[in-house]
Amino acid sequence: MNIMMKRIAKNGFLIFFMLMALPISAQQNKDVREMQKACMRFLNDKHVTLTNPLLTSHGQPIDKKSIHEKDSTKHVDFTCTDAKVLNLLLLAFMGHFDNAAFHYCYSLASKIENSEILKFSNDGSYLLLTSRENVYVLTFEESDNLSYGFCLMWDNLPDGSKKGYLVQHVGKDPKVLKLAKEEDYTTMDSVRTAIKIGEEVQSELQSINGDAQKEIDTTYIDGKWAVTSKYHRDILRAMDHISDYQDGFPALHNKVQELVEHSKDASEVQLASIGFALKREASRYELLLTPEQFALLWGGIYKMENKAKNADPQIQDYFKASENILRGKINESVRLEYHDAKRHQFLKDIGFTVTKNEGGRWYYAVSGKHYTGNPDLEYLDGCCDEDGALKYTAEHVETNLKPGIYRVTVAGRASGHGESGAFIFAKTREDTLLKEIPACDDRGGDIWQQAAIRVKEADEKGTQISPKDVRIALANGGMGYGWSRIVIDNIVVRDGNLIYGVTCDPDLTGKTLKRRWLSAVDFVLERVGDLPKE
Repeated sequence: MNIMMKRIAKNGFLIFFMLMALPISAQQNKDVREMQKACMRFLNDKHVTLTNPLLTSHGQPIDKKSIHEKDSTKHVDFTCTDAKVLNLLLLAFMGHFDNAAFHYCYSLASKIENSEILKFSNDGSYLLLTSRENVYVLTFEESDNLSYGFCLMWDNLPDGSKKGYLVQHVGKDPKVLKLAKEEDYTTMDSVRTAIKIGEEVQSELQSINGDAQKEIDTTYIDGKWAVTSKYHRDILRAMDHISDYQDGFPALHNKVQELVEHSKDASEVQLASIGFALKREASRYELLLTPEQFALLWGGIYKMENKAKNADPQIQDYFKASENILRGKINESVRLEYHDAKRHQFLKDIGFTVTKNEGGRWYYAVSGKHYTGNPDLEYLDGCCDEDGALKYTAEHVETNLKPGIYRVTVAGRASGHGESGAFIFAKTREDTLLKEIPACDDRGGDIWQQAAIRVKEADEKGTQISPKDVRIALANGGMGYGWSRIVIDNIVVRDGNLIYGVTCDPDLTGKTLKRRWLSAVDFVLERVGDLPKE
């Protein structure tokens, strides 16, 4: 019976390839017809076994939803026990090098310069080709404005057999995109999500009201679960609201309780948003817990895990991962001193001194809302309990600069909207220059907007997509953390001395902080020219 089923499945795939060949034959395209025949010969060989048609690359399926009757993709997962049979198919790929766009992706981890993505048509079907040996791609442009693509990929098994898959596509505009190499791994689901965000950002900029907080239709969580934007935003805002008036363990405890309340009547996709928020908060949390503190948290986490026990495994993993993260932070002997020392070290590393923190909380630098979305990266931060009560200044001193014209560039953000009363400053003995930090609260910001637009434009042009831009576009669930790029130009340094930094001290700025907090990071000082001749 099993043998018969395998034959039926195999014949089904062969019929698919034959049907796809029909429109090609009408065009009398010899190269494409020959590739079709080579694929059929390979699939029909007695040494080839077909297994799973729902194939994945690095865990990312090509989820093809046809939008055109000829716009279709088929994946065939195979095991080939005779290397000669696979070599014949490979020779067919190589033989059409001159008549097609040909891509051979052979890479070693230590040598890879770029990752590549094969994009099938305009409907969002992608195949990630990265850090893999033995990957061959052919794409043919046809006279009927359709294109034909073939992809062959396999691994060599210890017993000498070959395990891989063959993809054939008929559709519009298949092309290979590039991802710049970086240390981390960027999935195509993340890229697709960032492109979606880029589309919405472009729409925002073109709209009449220019509302930077326009609702995004869908928010992707880890590239799989799409939830309504309003529900997802409400969850994240609830978490941030608790942060506004509480610190430390009480804030984390109340966040867990808030999520427990949300989970009571939540649907499965809403549980994805709740689990995502819990995992985000657990990853941000720096204080090491006592066993008693963890016990208080675990009661709420257990309730949510129990609620999700019949949900999709990925949703269950959010809660389990959160529990594991918090279990790993149990330690009775470590207290705030560790984190205080950590932040002193951060200031030392960047060469800054906090010269004023009147009305501010005990910390002066934090992590968790960096514009890249990396929860471990720290940044200068001042915060108070009441609007307008903070007087915070962090500065860097230079005493041996070459005379000339300088520029300071920095990433900054502030609470509220519009004017902030928080400034980046550059002070010489002759002058003090100020540039106000745009108040975007912890949503949006021009760093986020521009990254999302670059991802969208790179996709449209088929050029390199930067994983860094993808991470920025996806920060805070695709909403950004409110960071903007601030530049102070034309800083005249005559005697080598310059002080620059971030402040909301009205004695220096002439304005009071409008709301309650400010953040700054990544100060860059550049010499851009010589002093004018007198």
